[in-house]
This record gives sequence, C-alpha cells and structure tokens, in this order.
Amino acid sequence: MEKETLHCKVTVRIMTDRKAFGPGVAEILTGIRKYHSLRGAARQMGMSYTKAWTIIREAEKIWGFSLTQRHAGGKEGGSSVLTEPARIVLERYEAMSRELHELAEQKFQQYFNEEELRKLRK
Repeated sequence: MEKETLHCKVTVRIMTDRKAFGPGVAEILTGIRKYHSLRGAARQMGMSYTKAWTIIREAEKIWGFSLTQRHAGGKEGGSSVLTEPARIVLERYEAMSRELHELAEQKFQQYFNEEELRKLRK
C-alpha cells in the first residue's frame, strides 16, 4: 500500500455574515489585472461572465466601493481595470494569505511531523 503524504490546507476568507473576499474574488481580480477584462478573467477560470459579474458586484456591496472600473465596449470591445482600493485589497489579501500559509505549514510541521506520526503509528 502506497503511503499518502499528509499536508495542511488553509483557505483565507474575509467575512461579514457573508464572504467578502476569498480565493474566488482574488482570482477574478487577478484575471482582470492580467487580461484587462472581466470576461477574459471569467473565461480563464472556466466561469460564466454572469457569475463573475455577480461575485464582483456582491463583493463591492460588502466593501462599499468599486473593485473595477469598467469601460463600455465598442468596436474594440470593453475593458476593466482594478480600482486603486481593489489593487490595495488584493495585494494585502495576497500578502496575508502567504503569511498565514507559511504559519500553517510551520504549525503543521510542529504537530504532525514524521517523528510525531511515527509515535502515533506504533
């Protein structure tokens, strides 16, 4: 029997009574930053444009400010860019998430390292 490797998985979500920001919103905003398009971000995620739009609108309601600045289409099509507050929130979320993942890995190694697991398997 092949031994499976244990690991710790942490998901960071910023909440009210609803989710205000988490991996999904962060991925949409990262896609907008990269593709300058909500539609492009949604496509890259395999998500419908309507669902991505709804997620962004709900997050904007909770935060109380716009996350994207949208430019209507035309011959060239529309575009979206992150607002300055959205850029700051995304950068802080990414930094906090990195730090919490590092801390979680340290704690996982403290409590579930190979030596501790060997003791449990006896």
